[in-house]
Amino acid sequence: MLIKYLRLIHAFGCAFWILWIKFPRLSRERKLEEIKAWSRHTLEILGIQVLHETSLTKIEQSAAPLMFVANHVSWVDALIIQSIQPSIFVAKAEVKAWPIVGSIAKGCGVVFVDRGSPSSARRMVDEVSSALHHGYCVAVFPEGTSSEGSSVSLFHANLFEAAINHHIQIQPLAIRYTNPTTGALCLKAAFIGDIGFVQSLHQVMTSNVIQAKVHAGDMLSPQGHSRRSLAHLSHHSVSTQLELLNA
Repeated sequence: MLIKYLRLIHAFGCAFWILWIKFPRLSRERKLEEIKAWSRHTLEILGIQVLHETSLTKIEQSAAPLMFVANHVSWVDALIIQSIQPSIFVAKAEVKAWPIVGSIAKGCGVVFVDRGSPSSARRMVDEVSSALHHGYCVAVFPEGTSSEGSSVSLFHANLFEAAINHHIQIQPLAIRYTNPTTGALCLKAAFIGDIGFVQSLHQVMTSNVIQAKVHAGDMLSPQGHSRRSLAHLSHHSVSTQLELLNA
């Protein structure tokens, strides 16, 4: 276990080196490749085995910006999406205070939002719009909170405004963590209740291999939709995919 933690500390050190030493000299494409490679390596250290459909390989090869919309179970969700298609994430403001990870998140351009502040929500829409305008993919967790992963809560609609304004397609994703031996729902990665980040990290690190299964729904066009109707359609897609994973 000590070796596992040492490997993780080394990975965190590499993240700082990549973000603040290498990034200024790299093209955008190379930056995204570095983020993807680092995320995959970190997932391997954490013992997270990601299983996804071949359709997601096509997404990796897409040059057009997308908005990824997923159910939210854990901070590990972000690593999984980054390992598939590096994206700008929207996260709650509290993440900035997390040890080490908060600094890495800021270095990766995460858009932080205080969900209790209308002005913060407005800035979030503006920053997401800017990222999409500049050709970056954006990933959001519209539930606004994490869960055990057995169902999907209602989606907040304001996160979809930028996609509508910039005519960006929505890619729904469902994520389910399972025990690789039994196939049963695994709660070791779930970031729920009063658990803090350090405790959650330890819980993941001390677990055996956790499988993260990812299903993609059909791409959704924002054309003709309001924020609420697009949120509802995205919620239905993610819920449907999660039901397939739970079956």
